[in-house]
Amino acid sequence: MKSTLLLIIAALVLLPVTERSAAAGNWGPVGVRGGVSADGENNAYLVEAFGIYQLPWGLRNKAGWGVWTEAAITAGTLSTEEDNGFIGTLGPAFRFGNPAFPLELDLGVSVAIISRDRFGLKDYNGIQQFVSHAELIYHVTPGFGLSYRFQHMSNAGFNGGPNPGINMHLIGINWYP
Repeated sequence: MKSTLLLIIAALVLLPVTERSAAAGNWGPVGVRGGVSADGENNAYLVEAFGIYQLPWGLRNKAGWGVWTEAAITAGTLSTEEDNGFIGTLGPAFRFGNPAFPLELDLGVSVAIISRDRFGLKDYNGIQQFVSHAELIYHVTPGFGLSYRFQHMSNAGFNGGPNPGINMHLIGINWYP
């Protein structure tokens, strides 16, 4: 996955650049998403609201394909059958696509804060976490999209051991103001 991402970025850097992202400096998409743990353990659920701020740095070729940068913020609830808690994230992401094509790829890493470090029997060993994600967005209309997101949350070893982490499958509804 890392090699593929580096190849995509290198290819886009080598393409002739014609314009910046038209959405730079704007909010959008905003939306909600929710899902379940992919691991099948601890039966965790996540529901969150999100907002994306389009940053001014991006590359696009004459055909419209490119990569642009964004800052993402989320706030939601992480739950198990025994416990509920707040989760909030903030971090950068890269969006790959073409405004004329209905599918986009979003990749990013965020710093996360959770309100408790234990959910059910799982101990995340600290409230400071990191969330990495890969997301596919399908634009149903110019102002509405659906998304699938796979994300991983862990403390990345910064809180010492253990570092159990959790993988999630999330489905989202995106609005473009």
